Amino acid sequence: MVRVGLVTIGQSPRVDVTGDLLKLLPSGVEVLEVGALDELKPGEIEKLKPMFGETVYVTRLRSGVEVKISRERVIPLVGECISKIEGIVDVIGILCSGEFPDYPSSKPIIYPEKVLKGMASSIVYGGRVGILIPAVEQVDYARVKWGGLFRDLHVYPISPYTSSLSDFRGLGGRLRGDGVKLAIMDCIGYTLEQRDVLRGFGIMVLTARTALARAICELL
Repeated sequence: MVRVGLVTIGQSPRVDVTGDLLKLLPSGVEVLEVGALDELKPGEIEKLKPMFGETVYVTRLRSGVEVKISRERVIPLVGECISKIEGIVDVIGILCSGEFPDYPSSKPIIYPEKVLKGMASSIVYGGRVGILIPAVEQVDYARVKWGGLFRDLHVYPISPYTSSLSDFRGLGGRLRGDGVKLAIMDCIGYTLEQRDVLRGFGIMVLTARTALARAICELL
């Protein structure tokens, strides 16, 4: 049996993610989850909040609560998670579309950020592109991250964790009104249901979640 390790920057299990992933992965695949915040107490998680000048990453706790943490301070915790599971899995997937260093590992690691940007870079499109991010604090970061690929770029903060489907329907109308024909959901937290709401407005959508799943499938 093939075993896939999934590393979240939040707490495992990420039941909000694995439900969609298991629909896309081959049957019989076993999933093993581990989280950077699994062993941390609330006070310790509080200390990971981004300080001035640090990059904001958004994730989910086991309880379903959304938290914002520092990219710089979660990087070593993700590395520790990889070290814990690399000996007992065949492939590792990072459950975050943020940017990470190339961690040393004896097993292949799939970074959704690299896959998603690779897919986006293969699209030659001069129209307006919408980038969806979880937090308003990430707007400037997203513009730098995606600005080299698309000239007409609009960034839309909307949380996958605290926003309703009605919020996404409102965003779909806004995207259509802004002339956005292609949108990129730049967070692993965005669901296939949220994606399909936007597709209902005639918008083509790339998601970090499906990018990760398809990359894993290619290796299995």
